[in-house]
Amino acid sequence: MLGKISKDDWQYMVPFLVCTICFFFTDSLGIIDKTSIAYWSGRLFYEPYRIFTSHLFHGDLNHLLANISGIIVARYFLKSLSLQSNYFFLALILLIMPLQSFISWCVDILVYGNPMSLAIGFSGVLFGVDSFILMTTIYGKKKFVYIGCELKKDQRLLKSISVLTGIGIIWSFLPGISLLGHMSGLLAGFLLFWL
Repeated sequence: MLGKISKDDWQYMVPFLVCTICFFFTDSLGIIDKTSIAYWSGRLFYEPYRIFTSHLFHGDLNHLLANISGIIVARYFLKSLSLQSNYFFLALILLIMPLQSFISWCVDILVYGNPMSLAIGFSGVLFGVDSFILMTTIYGKKKFVYIGCELKKDQRLLKSISVLTGIGIIWSFLPGISLLGHMSGLLAGFLLFWL
């Protein structure tokens, strides 16, 4: 079941391909300057496109590969939880993106007073998906924002996703990693689970 390509796999291929194409335009062709599309706390409300573009671009090939791998892992867990929607994953990430950016902005501006915070990458979104899956393994989820998803709770998967979440949180403390981006994504996923 998990090894076969199914009709709803397009929802995982879209962010996979978009991130890969964006990487090609920045790192291979040099057409797009990453600072012009990155999350920038002081410019976020003046240039709201950054709410979405910042998630689609990556610092280097390793960053891109790590996040693409995260999409594959998310697919595995959602399939294992018996996802019954053809567009749930896309809807979830499209809601996580602005919420995660807003949470990061609140911490950067309202708590730290830092208008110069810059970040790029899909990992904050993946942390949001991760926390949503974590909550689903505990409680299950029949509907998400008018989308019937019929996700089943699963104690066996709870152990796996808990270990991955723990490793991800520890990884977030390494130099060059956006702890705020990861933790705001984690919080965004928890908040969206309760919708």
